[in-house]
Amino acid sequence: MINRIHGGTVQQPRRLPANGKWVDFSVNINPLGPAPEIRDVITGNLDMLMHYPEPESGQLRRQLAAFHNIAAQNLLIGNGSIEFIHLIPRALKVKRALIISPTFSEYEFAVRINQARPVFVNTKERDGFKIDSAEIKKFVPKVDLVFLCNPNNPTGFVMPLGDILELSDLCKRRNTVLLVDEVFMDFAEGNERVTMISQVRKNDFILVLRSLTKFFAIPGLRLGYLIGAENLIRKIAAFQYPWNVNTVAQIVASSVLKNRNYQRKSIRFILKEKGYLFNRLRKIKGLKVYYPGANFVFCKLEGSRVQSAGELSQKLILKGMVIRNCGNFRGLNQRFFRVAVRTRNQNNRLIKSLKDILE
Repeated sequence: MINRIHGGTVQQPRRLPANGKWVDFSVNINPLGPAPEIRDVITGNLDMLMHYPEPESGQLRRQLAAFHNIAAQNLLIGNGSIEFIHLIPRALKVKRALIISPTFSEYEFAVRINQARPVFVNTKERDGFKIDSAEIKKFVPKVDLVFLCNPNNPTGFVMPLGDILELSDLCKRRNTVLLVDEVFMDFAEGNERVTMISQVRKNDFILVLRSLTKFFAIPGLRLGYLIGAENLIRKIAAFQYPWNVNTVAQIVASSVLKNRNYQRKSIRFILKEKGYLFNRLRKIKGLKVYYPGANFVFCKLEGSRVQSAGELSQKLILKGMVIRNCGNFRGLNQRFFRVAVRTRNQNNRLIKSLKDILE
């Protein structure tokens, strides 16, 4: 059975302080929290709960299409990006799917539950878990679907656009769909130079998955969207449930997309804190730290008196912090963990605690 443990799956572990002063570094959302207007938007639209939501999130769909300069028929709104991860293998009748590990475990679960076969390419620790496009290309003719998480979760590796374009060209020639999961792309430096969204107009075999909940810090509302060629979008849309995105989620998403100040402030803040956290963590003895391509930092215990991420996790829980033990990711062992970028005070608290425990 696949281990479906994810970050942010617990509200408060029993051993954490009950005073509310614990910090969750296991879930990768915007540390600034929701945009200030969201509370007013929700309370001001409570009467809308008496009405069914738009079946295809029409207004939000058009707004997102304009946001990305694409046509509305190239876009679908989902109840979180996870909806599409599970719908795509089913709608496209996938028989074999390529998964580049370590990566998000739901890809494998979605493939298996839809009676398809996962084919794995394992990145190597000695190469810094870099995704080797040449290695991936060998398997493209053997599969119907390729999952590519960029930036990758949990390693943070960002695959260069040129490599993805070469891979997408091969997928097109082989009639293989390339699903580029960009749910962390909003947090990546220079993301407009790496995203594959503009390529959907040129390649009928590309799908790009995005999320609204991580960057806008609203994971409880469940909002994701899929961008792709019209023929692929139609096939996948046929498998969506009616009213799959609730009214409040649609209204909130429409509101936050207009708040450019919040978006700019968030990007500046995250880039600054990401660099700060990375530079401090890599100075801690017994810790190997990988460069963060998104809003989280991937780490390995090396030469430390603490033997596993599980042990480290328990020690941090006693100090009121939760990290993501990555031992259940395919291709990783119990020495790997991931921490989200938080506020400066919270990051300093984690840094001090790790020093106390590891040094």
